[in-house]
Amino acid sequence: MKPIEHESPPARALVLLVALISAACPQPVVPDAGVVTWTQAFDTSATGWLLNAWGSSPSDVYAVGGRADGGVLMHFDGASWQRVEPGLSTPLLNWSFGFSASDVFTVGSEGTVLHFDGARWSRQATPTTQPLWGVWGAAPNDVWAVGGDGMPPNATLLHFDGAAWTMVTLPPLQKQRVGQLLKVWGTGADDVYVVGQRGVVLHRTQGQWREELVGASDDLVSLWGANGVVIAVGGRSNGIVSTWDGTRWTTKNLAPALGLNGVWTRDGVTAWVGGVDGTVGRLDVSTLELTRERSGTTDDVHACFGIGSTLFAVGGNLQSANPPLYRGVALSRPLPESP
Repeated sequence: MKPIEHESPPARALVLLVALISAACPQPVVPDAGVVTWTQAFDTSATGWLLNAWGSSPSDVYAVGGRADGGVLMHFDGASWQRVEPGLSTPLLNWSFGFSASDVFTVGSEGTVLHFDGARWSRQATPTTQPLWGVWGAAPNDVWAVGGDGMPPNATLLHFDGAAWTMVTLPPLQKQRVGQLLKVWGTGADDVYVVGQRGVVLHRTQGQWREELVGASDDLVSLWGANGVVIAVGGRSNGIVSTWDGTRWTTKNLAPALGLNGVWTRDGVTAWVGGVDGTVGRLDVSTLELTRERSGTTDDVHACFGIGSTLFAVGGNLQSANPPLYRGVALSRPLPESP
């Protein structure tokens, strides 16, 4: 395993989202397993990009995204997907997380935070206009959101105490020129991780945020964990993975696999990842070996999420500057039982 050695330039404006997952020209990557068939989960012809999937149960799943000039919320009730009209205008929506069907947070561009209480969507005031890329919480009164436009010192960390969102000051960083935090995830109030630009990792424990150097210098775009294991993925020209096993961090360059954008695990043994050029696959967490599956698309996969017996992967033509812009992708496949 070798640490990543290259950094990517900071991103700007709307092309920031493109830069989050853009990479070198597509090329053949990990041999295709070719066993499991991913199928289209729902019609994405009018959704725009889809950047995240999350749900509280198999009959309550959201996919969010849209275009620069308007966000999109799709909802699955266990039988069919339908577009949700929140009753207010929003910019592009980037990530969702919640605690139940009546307590859901969605974040997006321009410092946007939406909340669903089971009856209606409302916009919550935030102290920033920076794009927000991730949200996660330990409890309804202990929620974190992260963002930034890639230009130092705009890396953004927000906290919600159940009444208001406030800006949180970052600890001093050894990593230089960090202007963007991309995802947040944790196991509880005193065990929260944030990943972002140039491989930065922050860990909240004992009530304090601290930087952890994991051996990555390229962007870490997303993370998830289970059973004491934390898995972060990212990369630009090539995919990278950084894992915490409870004792130490291990970082591996997954070349020739292209950059990775999303990761989800149920058991900490197998992780499901998505990335550039239609990459979807299974990551063996113990060996960090990636086995690619056939996604049926060359558009980028931005996020993976599993619930019940189904695994979802969503994305779009995130690197394309040519019409049709804002083409979405929504895929699903059966989720195997944990070993």
